[in-house]
Formats: sequence, C-alpha cells, structure tokens
Amino acid sequence: MSFDGIFLSKLKKELDILKTGRISKINDISDNNFIFTIRAFSKNYKLYLGFNAQTARIHLTDKEYINNANPKNFTLFLRKNIEGYFIEDIYQYETDRILIFVLVGYNEMKDRSNKLLICEVMGKFSNLILTDNNYTILDSLHHDGVGEFNRVILPNAKYVFPKTDKLNPYKTYDTFDFNKINTPKDILNHFLGVSYSFANIVCRDDKLKDNFIELLNNSYLPSIYKDTNNKNDFYFYSLNPLKTYPSLSCLLDDNFYQVEQDNQIKKETADLAKFIKRQINKYTQKVIKLADEKRQALECDKYKIYGELLLQASNLKEKDKQITVFDYYNNKDIIIPLDEKYTILENSQRYYKKYHKLKTSLNYIEEQTKISEDEIKYFNLLNDQLKTANLNDVLEMIDELKKYKYLPDNFNKSQKKKKPKYLTYILDDTLIYVGKNNLQNEYITHKLAKPNYLWFHVKDGSGSHVVVAKETAITETEIRVAAMLAAYYSYARFSSSVAVDYTKVKFIKKIPGQKGCFVSYTRQNTIYIDPNLDIINSLKVLK
Repeated sequence: MSFDGIFLSKLKKELDILKTGRISKINDISDNNFIFTIRAFSKNYKLYLGFNAQTARIHLTDKEYINNANPKNFTLFLRKNIEGYFIEDIYQYETDRILIFVLVGYNEMKDRSNKLLICEVMGKFSNLILTDNNYTILDSLHHDGVGEFNRVILPNAKYVFPKTDKLNPYKTYDTFDFNKINTPKDILNHFLGVSYSFANIVCRDDKLKDNFIELLNNSYLPSIYKDTNNKNDFYFYSLNPLKTYPSLSCLLDDNFYQVEQDNQIKKETADLAKFIKRQINKYTQKVIKLADEKRQALECDKYKIYGELLLQASNLKEKDKQITVFDYYNNKDIIIPLDEKYTILENSQRYYKKYHKLKTSLNYIEEQTKISEDEIKYFNLLNDQLKTANLNDVLEMIDELKKYKYLPDNFNKSQKKKKPKYLTYILDDTLIYVGKNNLQNEYITHKLAKPNYLWFHVKDGSGSHVVVAKETAITETEIRVAAMLAAYYSYARFSSSVAVDYTKVKFIKKIPGQKGCFVSYTRQNTIYIDPNLDIINSLKVLK
C-alpha cells in the first residue's frame, strides 16, 4: 500500500501541531475508526485514526462524520483513561508504520500519569494499543494471543515492537552500498518502511542514491497518480501527478472519505434495501390477491340467484352433488353445484350467506386495495431516494420507518439522532432548501418554511420538496434555479423539459391518513425546466 513508513514519517511532521494539545473528545464512527478532538493553540483539531484493513490511516480531517450513539467498550475505555490528557510528544518507531503518542495527564487518584497510544497502521494487522509508560498493555482495539511477528497483544502483556532485519533508510543511506540495488524489489528487501511507490520513483534512472536521498529528505508533493496497473494511487510525491494537494492530510481525506462513506452506506442499507424490497413485493402480491377477491365479490349476485332458485326444488331435504332448476331470470335450465353433505335447503342458505359475505366485503376490499397501493407508492419513493442517499440520508430514512412503526425501535441504534440534514443552496443572498428524503421534505415544508415562501415540486411524480426562503417578490432566476433543483432531485433528473409546480407554502396541505411527505396543493403555476448539473454545481452550498 502507498501508506508506507516514509509516508508516515512525513505525515508525522504535519501532526506535530497537536503537540501540547489536549484530548477533549474521543468518538468512534465505526467498528475500527475513531475521531479524536484535540484542543491545541486555541483551536480544535480532528484527528482521524482508522484501522480498517483496506483503508488504515492517520491524518487530520475537516470532514463531517456521524458518531456512534452507542460507543464500543474500547472507546469507553479510552475515554476513561486518556480523555483530558495532553499530547507531550509524537514519534515514529524507526520507519515502520507505527506512530506513538506520548500522553501525560492525571489519573483517578489525581496522580500524574504517562501513557502511550500506539497506532499500528499496518493493513490487515492494524491496531490501536494503549500502554502505560513501561509498555505494559492496558487494552487494545484487537486482541491477539500469538499473532503477527510472534507478539502477544493482550491486557497486562508487555508490548513489543515488530522485529525486522531491514535497515532504517534515514540512518543508513550515507553508508549503504547502492550497487546492491538493481530493481525496486531490492529496495523493498533492504529497507524498512518503503513501498513500491517509493522504490519505483527511486529507480526511475541511474541516480539511485541521489533520488533516494532527495525523496527521503526533500521531495514533497502530495498527489494522486496512475500506478503501473493504470489505477489511481496516492503518495507524498509523484513524477506525473493527476491531482495535487496542499497537505498529506488533505490527500488522505479526499482519497478515502467517499470510499468509506460508500462502504458505510452499503453496510447501513443492506438490511434496509431488503426490507423495502420485501414491502413492495408484499403489497404488490396483496393487490393481486385483492383484485382476485374483488372479481369473486362482483359475482355475488350469482350466489343470491342460486339460493333463490334452489327453493324451487320439490324435495328441499334431498342431498346431491348438483341439481338442475329452471332459471326464470334467463328463461332456461341451469345446473347448480351442491355440497352433498348438506340438504338443498341448507345449500340455499349457504349461497345466501356467501352472497351477503361477498357483498359486504367489497367495501373492505376497496379500502385495503387503496391502502396497499399507497404503501407501494410510499416504498417505491423510498427506493428511489435510497439510490442517491448519503449516509445521513439513510439514517434519517431508518428513523422515518421507525416513526411509522415499520421498523422496531432497536433496529440500527448505532447512530445518534439529529434533526433532518436537508441541503441549503445559496443563490446571491437567497437560501433555497432541498429535502432529499421524506423526513427532510416534511421538515422543510411544515416546520422550517414560512407561509409566503415559494414551494416547488416536480409535477405528478416523486421528488424533493424545494423551498425558496424569501417572503418578498421572487425573481425569475430564483424561480428557474429552484425549479431546476426540484427537477434534478426527482425521478426525472435525467429527463428534459421537466414539469415543475410551484406555489406558496400556505397553499400546501397534508393529506389526511397519509404520511407527512405526501401533500396536496392549490393555486400552483407550472414551469418546464431542463436539469443542468453544471448550474447546480456552481451554486454555493451552506454547510
């Protein structure tokens, strides 16, 4: 991986700004990832500590992450033991991917205490370990009896650094015989903490030693570049960068944030997507079944006639499988099936009973059909929203389903509840609110918006509620931009000439008996607009 020991040695210099800082908050955002809030030089810094196998890393971040509502036991352990401690020093072990934070603070007895937070950023062997000043392990994120490098990572065991016979490049480049180097693999075999990214740059020409020293001590250009397999990779320096960054933290933030968000969304939506699909299938099958029952119910008059005609039989106590009687309604003989367990009179009564049952069931069938069709419409709406949802949107959708009792309260309690996080665009000095799911739509329309604000929604289809936060006269540009947002955040985002209705918020009403996201409105105007992503991307977004 490109996060090698040399990369970490340069990143460590960026993290030196945290020295003397105080750890004010510790949160976990997933099973293996943490955010430490550190107060240093009158400013709060967020330190990302990630220990997932594929995305292990350490860096400063300014991204927004959602903290777990129910922290892991290890997180609670860290809070108890080092929250409030100061960072006295930060150092790297040799050039390995191990960074140690030297912490100083006061324990529960108010005695001065020193502890070490050891961050091993080593791919699938990544770990976060807290020890005392003598390297006795207090606890760790992952426990291991005799794991990689024959080390014991358990409470009360002695922490031992991984052993290796490779050389520290910073200490040996002056004396090393570079005539031993012929390929990038030779560099990996001799030196600790180097990757193919480093080795390939060193071996780009015959000036191996000069390149080696330059890369160790001077070269610094955080970049995204194409590797030998023509895939995007990152490093602290590149000969042919596709994109550069002002710092290694910015590079890591940009390179990994969306990947981890997408992975988290997949994790959070796995059960939700299955649930929505099951609900759609459930109510679709119910509509089909109700349609069949309705067809039978519409034949109820036939059973009334059967019951009436059977009373013409000469022997009402006779039992048989069928009987032929004269149908004076249609002036012909007909055969009426019978249940031979019962007499003709009892069969007549059974047909009358079936007639009354089917007749009274029609209203129920119509009512249940309407409910089932509304449910299909609702879950199809959720399914559309799920396709473009970010992590926060997904969590709000889960809260919505809990609110309407589709999901139990204990379904996914891993995240903190917050108010709906709708989008806010800025056009000149005007704010435009956009809801991306039902909770957000309901919030901006019924709670946030004032009566004279203009409200926009794609006509006759599913989509976002869009509100222009302006009570004075609205300009044509504002109308067109708001309509464009309503069209883009709808089922018709890739269509042209999309019809969008708009009216004042005071003319919007909730539909009785339906979810709060479904509304009716009057006194609307309609505009036809082409969604233009370039215009939407040019708008400022309020964070």
